[in-house]
Amino acid sequence: MQATITSLTSPVWANAEHTLIDCLITTSQFGVEILPFTADQNDVEAHGRAIFTDIVAGNYGAIGEYVPPLPPTTDELAAIARAKRNALLAETDWIQAADVPQATKDLWAPYRQALRDVPEQSGFPTDIVWPVKP
Repeated sequence: MQATITSLTSPVWANAEHTLIDCLITTSQFGVEILPFTADQNDVEAHGRAIFTDIVAGNYGAIGEYVPPLPPTTDELAAIARAKRNALLAETDWIQAADVPQATKDLWAPYRQALRDVPEQSGFPTDIVWPVKP
């Protein structure tokens, strides 16, 4: 069963290049459930291209202008940096296994400590010098 669009509202350009349009749709398949949809002029699916063309033709009202997202806050940048640091530390957790030779542990210890110290860098979270793996 192929779904048909029963309503389309709130079209707004999803990028500055005006090649994507975000909107809200309801379909015959999902009843009154409102679904986000991005219409793409280059969609691999014919219905996506057709919806894009219909919206641009004005069949669903004016298209709202693209508004770029706000830059991340300092707290958000810090959270992103800590997540990266935690992932890099997790990649080296194998070094702490009991069967890893002490020489290998000693080689990786400064790297792991430098990762733990990332939040203490003076430029954190906007200017980070990431340690290099041994």
